[in-house]
Amino acid sequence: MNPAAVRLLDLLWDRYAAEVPYARTFVQLSGGSFRNDHVALRTLARPGGGIALFERVFERLGWKRAGEYTFPDTHLAAIYMSHPEGLPRVFISELKAEELSPRARQLLSALPEDPPPPEDVEALAAWFSAPPPPEESALLELEKESQYGAWLLAFGRKVNHFTGSVDDVEVWQRRMREAGVPMKADIEGAVGTSLRQTATHAAPLPVALKGGGTRTWPYAYFEIAQRSAGFDGFLGPQARALFDMTRRGG
Repeated sequence: MNPAAVRLLDLLWDRYAAEVPYARTFVQLSGGSFRNDHVALRTLARPGGGIALFERVFERLGWKRAGEYTFPDTHLAAIYMSHPEGLPRVFISELKAEELSPRARQLLSALPEDPPPPEDVEALAAWFSAPPPPEESALLELEKESQYGAWLLAFGRKVNHFTGSVDDVEVWQRRMREAGVPMKADIEGAVGTSLRQTATHAAPLPVALKGGGTRTWPYAYFEIAQRSAGFDGFLGPQARALFDMTRRGG
């Protein structure tokens, strides 16, 4: 097993779980550990950045691109990567800013360019971090056109979600609700579908604002997935529905 790849996932999990209490509840209900199906990251498509940049980070640790998806109505594209040693999949999505309005592109330009990812694993984990504080007005204006874009202004390269692999998604949806966790109302994928998924609501985090103060914003959710044996990929409509879990009030 690639020790650097394992270490990176562990570091990303530790920071994510510290900020997403619903993930910790799942671990507790699982008896202290769980099988991770995939980790998801978000980024902005632009020269020198986007999926291409993130993909290189994980390629050097052994992951390989295994599938591609497009979501035209939300101006998103995505890939997923698999690891030959059976490590969790990596799902990377990007916002195609060139398809948005000139004003939205202007607001997104406040995101600084991604610096080169460090080679050292500890430094690389820190690279997956929040951007400089955004303008509150920019967050509120951008979310009207792209809630995903507003999320990027708030959280940048931070992990969007981890995913617990389960044998029965309906059982786990009920267990989480009974533990007091706010859950998505439905399950993506009918009984018998090769992949069935649901998720918690996004845990809110205070976002430091430019000029001072904070604004609470939906940060990350914990996803639960039931996957049929032999099915390695994702189903586009399900992923599209789950993107909306970071919508305010969603």
